[in-house]
Amino acid sequence: MIKEIYNYKPKNKDEINDKTYMLELYETHKEKLYSRFKFFHFTASAVVFNANYDKVLFVYHKIYDSWAWMGGHMDGMQDFLEVAKKEVKEESGLKDIKPVFKHPVSIEVLSVAEHYKNGEVVSPHQHLNVTYAFIGNEEDELRVNYDETKGVKWIKISELENYVDEERMLKIYNKIIERVVKWKS
Repeated sequence: MIKEIYNYKPKNKDEINDKTYMLELYETHKEKLYSRFKFFHFTASAVVFNANYDKVLFVYHKIYDSWAWMGGHMDGMQDFLEVAKKEVKEESGLKDIKPVFKHPVSIEVLSVAEHYKNGEVVSPHQHLNVTYAFIGNEEDELRVNYDETKGVKWIKISELENYVDEERMLKIYNKIIERVVKWKS
């Protein structure tokens, strides 16, 4: 629900700008942003931690050719937390996940380059992203969703930079990890 963005308390200058931008777009385009509106649309993402907060569960994303968080498009849904949960279950096979917080841990506007999906070109656009942190059971069986990914695995936080090939995303992941680990301690 849009209230998640209205209520979000930005923690740095980038988030202040991103929140303002998201809300301005929402005021103009309203419900279109919950579908795959051509130029920009809402998405929800998740960073899943193990119980010790020393690993994260990532997938190898086909489009970005890198290990990454899980997430996806709203596709008409308006509950960001529920979409983030749904995406974790679809992309990893985890069944038992719990949010670390009921509110987002981060928001960001992400530029998506032109790419192909299912043989069709997808034009450049922006994801107006809302991110949640979850706890998952490291012992649960994982399942690869081969439609979207090439793998799923628990990665030690201390080794994350060895897996993530997108520098801009690594900064975002580290920001989220720092917030969650700092809160936990």
